[in-house]
Amino acid sequence: MAPPPGFDWNWAVTSGGNLTRRQMNQLLGLLLITMPGLLGGRIASFFGARTAATRLDLTALQPPDSAMALAAGREARGVLSASMLNHSYRVWAFGKTLARAQGAQLDDELFYTAAMLHDIELENPQPKGCFAVRGAEHAAQLLGELDVPADRVALIRDGIAGHMTLGADSDLSDLAGALSASAGVDLFGNRIQELDPQWVAEIISRHPRLDFKRLVTAAVAREAEAVPDGRTALLRSFGFDLMVDSSPFAE
Repeated sequence: MAPPPGFDWNWAVTSGGNLTRRQMNQLLGLLLITMPGLLGGRIASFFGARTAATRLDLTALQPPDSAMALAAGREARGVLSASMLNHSYRVWAFGKTLARAQGAQLDDELFYTAAMLHDIELENPQPKGCFAVRGAEHAAQLLGELDVPADRVALIRDGIAGHMTLGADSDLSDLAGALSASAGVDLFGNRIQELDPQWVAEIISRHPRLDFKRLVTAAVAREAEAVPDGRTALLRSFGFDLMVDSSPFAE
C-alpha cells in the first residue's frame, strides 16, 4: 500500500518533516491497515516459514566506484558510528536483493548512495526538523559539490526524505521504497522470510550489528524527543522499541 498523497519533497522542505494532525491520522490509519500483514510475516518467520530463498552472490555486492558513490561512502564513514555504518551497508544489500527478487528496476549507484546517506543525520537530532529531511538536505549539499546531474541528486534527496513515510516500502523500484523495505528487514525482521537465512548470516558477518538494537532505539528516542510531531516519533509511539527488541537477530 502506497503512502498517502502529499508526502513529497515540497511537504518535507516546508514542514521540516513535522506532521499536521490530519497527516498523523492518515499515517495511523495506514499503520492499522498494514500491521496485521507485518505481524503475519513476523509470525511466519518465527516458525521458519519462507517464500523463495532469495540471495545475491557476495561478489555482486561490490559498491559502485563512481565519484558519487565514493563520496557517499567517505561521508558515511566520517559521520556515522560503526554500528550505524554497518546498518547502512546491510540496508543496501537487503534492498538490492529484495528488488532483484521482485524484478524491480533499481539503479545501483543511486541506491548505494542513498543507503549510505539515509541515516546520516539520525545520530545528530535537531529540533528544527526530521532527521530524514535533514539527511536529504545533507546528501543534496554533498552531491551538489560534485558533477552529479541535478535530476539524480533530486532522486536521492527525495528517497532519503521519503523513506520514513509509512507505505513507502510498497514500491521497490523507488529509492524511498527500497530504503524503507530494507531498513524494515534490518530493524524489525520484516520480510526476512523472503531471504536465504545463510545468506543473511553472511551479510551480518561481513557487516556486524555491533549492538545495533540498543544504539538505534536510543537514537530514535532522541530524535522523537527533538521532533515530537515527526514520523519517527509517531512510529516510536506505536511500538518501535518493542519491534526492534523482538527482531530475529542476536546482538
